[in-house]
Amino acid sequence: MEAESYSFGPYKISRKEVFYSTQLSYAFVNLRPVVPVKRFIDLTADETIDLWLTAQKIGCQLESYHKASSMTFTIQDGPQAGQSVPHVHIHILPRKSGDFENNDEIYDAIDLKEKELKEKLNLDKERKDRNMEEMAQEADEYKKLFL
Repeated sequence: MEAESYSFGPYKISRKEVFYSTQLSYAFVNLRPVVPVKRFIDLTADETIDLWLTAQKIGCQLESYHKASSMTFTIQDGPQAGQSVPHVHIHILPRKSGDFENNDEIYDAIDLKEKELKEKLNLDKERKDRNMEEMAQEADEYKKLFL
């Protein structure tokens, strides 16, 4: 049975946002496109295996769905690494040629905590929070990839 909601650090994630889940991991759409454990080192062996196998499966499907040619998988483990939500999670980003002028700028784009960087890249100027209906619609599209 699907959970009513999921915990993501201090945040609640509606089941409408979740498009894939296993006993130990779940995948959900992001508010702003680009069993809770705070740090990667705290995962059990089973959780680590499940997390990466889930990321691999999702990455494969999203790369095809978005007609991308590559994938970026990123973990920010701890506050000094840019982790803004105290919860182990992987950012799975389909990549296309030329999506960033300098390929490594993706890491700057992920790390929204540094105010100076935000101003430099103007990340939040065009990024707006999506509403639940928009996120649920995207999650429903992604769910079809795993039927």
